[in-house]
Order: sequence, then C-alpha cells, then structure tokens
Amino acid sequence: MKRLTAALAAALTFASVIVAAQDTAAPQIVAADQCAAPYSLALLNASNACVGQPFGYVCNAGGAPAVEPPGPVANSLAATGALVETGVIESVRTPPLSAGGGPYGIAYLRVAVEDSPVTYSALLLGDVSVRNVTPPEFPAWQAIQVETVDPPVQCESAPFSTLILQNPVVGNPARLVVNGVSIDLNGTLAVQTTSTATTFFTLSGTLRAVANGVIQAASAGQEMRVDHAPGDVSQPLGTLSAPAAFNQDRVNHLPLPLFDRPIQVAQGGVATTTGAVNLRTGPSTDFGVIVQVPAQTRVTLLGRNEPATWYHVRIPDGTTGWMLGELLIGDFSQVTSAYEATPQPVQRLGDLGQKARVIAPNGFDLRVAPDIGFPVINYVPPGAEVSLIARSPYSPWVEIHAADGVTGWIALLAIETRAVIDALPIDFDVPPPPEPTRIPGTFGNAFPDPNCYPNCTFDD
Repeated sequence: MKRLTAALAAALTFASVIVAAQDTAAPQIVAADQCAAPYSLALLNASNACVGQPFGYVCNAGGAPAVEPPGPVANSLAATGALVETGVIESVRTPPLSAGGGPYGIAYLRVAVEDSPVTYSALLLGDVSVRNVTPPEFPAWQAIQVETVDPPVQCESAPFSTLILQNPVVGNPARLVVNGVSIDLNGTLAVQTTSTATTFFTLSGTLRAVANGVIQAASAGQEMRVDHAPGDVSQPLGTLSAPAAFNQDRVNHLPLPLFDRPIQVAQGGVATTTGAVNLRTGPSTDFGVIVQVPAQTRVTLLGRNEPATWYHVRIPDGTTGWMLGELLIGDFSQVTSAYEATPQPVQRLGDLGQKARVIAPNGFDLRVAPDIGFPVINYVPPGAEVSLIARSPYSPWVEIHAADGVTGWIALLAIETRAVIDALPIDFDVPPPPEPTRIPGTFGNAFPDPNCYPNCTFDD
C-alpha cells in the first residue's frame, strides 16, 4: 500500500508569488428566533441519520448533495441517511445551511485506507465542495480539494460553511493533502476558503502542515493561512502563515454533537505556564487541585470566568481544569466564552445521547451500585434497550433505567451506545465500593487454628 509522501504533495503544488486573499461580503444575519427551530431539527435528523455510520462511506445527513459522477451514484446519495462507498465518488458538494427552513447541507465523508495513516472523517457543513484529486497510483481521497462558500443569508445560530476534519483515534495522526498542503492532524481541524486563500483552524489537538517545503505547526486555538491564485485553491502560492490566534467568530456555532469525536472547541490563542501552576476543579483557590502543571507547559484555552481572572484550560494529556490567569502568559484577546461553572462535555443529540442496548450474550445483572460486589436487583436480557442516567465516580459502570421501570447499575462492557459517556453526570451519592473479603493469613499475624478453640496456645 502506497503511503502519503512529500512527493505526492509536491506533485499537486508549485511555487509562485503570494497573492493577498480577498475579503468576502458579510452575510445577512437572520435572528435565531426566526430560524433556529428548523435548523435544530435538521441537526437532530442529521445526527440520527449518520452519526456512528461506518468508515469507507459517504453519508448524506441533509439536503441532496451535488455528486460526481452524475447518474446512479449521485441519485443513490440523494436521500437523507443514504450511504455510498467513497471509492465510487469523485466529488461531493453540499447545499448551504438554509436560513429559511431548508434544505440544509450536511454530509460525512469517512475515509479509511487499509495499512495507512490516511484515515479521517470529514464533516461538510453548508456550501462545501470536496473533490478527490489523488494521483491514480495512490488510494483515493489521500489528496482533496476543498472549497467553501459563505451564504448571502445566514441563520444567527448556524456556522459559516466549513469542512471539519478529524483523526478517528487520538494519538494516531491522519495524513492527507488539502488544497496542496500536506497535513498531519492529531485532533480536529476546520477548513474554510475564499477565492484566494485557505485557512486552517486547529480546534483541538495539534496540526503539522507543509506548503512548498516549509513546515509550520499549530496548536488548538491557532489558525494558519495559505494563499492561492484567484479561483484556483488547488495550488498554494508560497508558504503557510505563522500560527496565530484564530478569529473566534469564524468557528462559532459549530454543531459539536455531530462531530465523530465531540469536543469542546478551543478559544483563539494559546497560553504557557510561567511556573509550576495548580490545575483546579473550579475558578478559585477554594477548589481542589487536580494536578500541578510544570513551568513552560503550553495549554489550550477553553474559556474563562466572568472577570477573566481564571482560565479554563486543557493540558497536553487531555485533562481539563482551571488556572489562575496571572500565572499564564499568552494571547487572551479571543477568549470570549465566559462561565463560572465548568461546562459538561458535549453530548449527542436526542436519543443518541440517552439510549443504549445490552450486548452481553447472556444479558447482565442490574445492581444497586456500580460494582460487582453490590447486590443484584434485576436482570436485563440481551438486546434490551435502556436509558442512560449517570456514570460512576470510581468504576466503568453506568446507571440505567430499564424497560420494566427498574433503575440500577450495569458495567459499560455489557452495553453499546453512541452516547458520550464522559458527558453523563457523575453520581457522587453512590456508596463506596465494598471492601474485598480478606483472605486468611493476611491480617498481619498467623490465622488461629479453628480446631484449638478455646484452648489455643501461641508461641512467643
């Protein structure tokens, strides 16, 4: 299996003079109270249709896209929820996100090349065109051409037209070429274009990108731009701009529950610890310490408290918490999301965020608390659908509501669900796990002979 290489990227690009990107006219904004309800319903329908569908397919989650080749292939992708193998599709263009009740352009392109790092998911939101431009000697969709067009009229609660790229497994970067730029993505990336430029917004994780032989690396909260000849996004002119705090307005209102890996989007900018800093559970020294973070650690900015004295951050291992702002140095100008209570992780929409199915072949015993040492209160048969309520503070168990009305705890390994388990509330009121029964001889001295009682004697 051939892998994505610098040679492939070079075959798709050439060097030239830099052309300044053109500004596009700002769309007319329709107030949310006039357009949010049908748009929200469209997102729910998209989630039900395509979240969790397999890799190797395009899934239409909204209005009928324009597809090449035309004819049977295009027709087969017209219905919401339709699945077509990526290998038979040359290009997909979704319609804009309507501000007047539909259609809504939403589609998934999930690419998986066997024995290759070219495995990624692409979520098309709004007027987005994605074309396979991979040379014939390489597997399809290793190189793509992306174009996004902002609509003239836009719902206040909808995002700009955007392509979202993610690698399926954190730590295993996805490698592909986007508009002539070779990228290694370990996280979540938003791609937007104008007639003369492509901008890459790193929403989570990290991005390593190469344009015309020059490498740039961006962290969550940063953007990079590469210029193109007018009307031809396939050819980068020059190199990528240096990473800078991204324009927060361009990535607001993204439908995070639709992402294959739902995330909390970074705020624009990054920060670095000036010394050893405590990461706390809340925005005050009254909250507990999660971990002490070493000096010179780069952190992702997620939000702040109202007075902007504390910042909600993610550290490199993925742990989130709060840090005192005066102990950080960085660009905080784009940190606009303010709250006092730590937000819950993003959950799926509708039933996908609440339902699960028992997959244990013999069913599973429902218990009064989240450990096998607690008493059994009921039995849940295989195939039963249950409702998720909460998660355990100390074990991989969840509280469920069964169809017969009984509520209890079940091990995660016994169910399958598309819900985000980390987004379930933690039930801190459960009893602590039962202590294991002590084995004779583990009490710190010899276990007495039961046959000698009451005339036992012991050596000094």
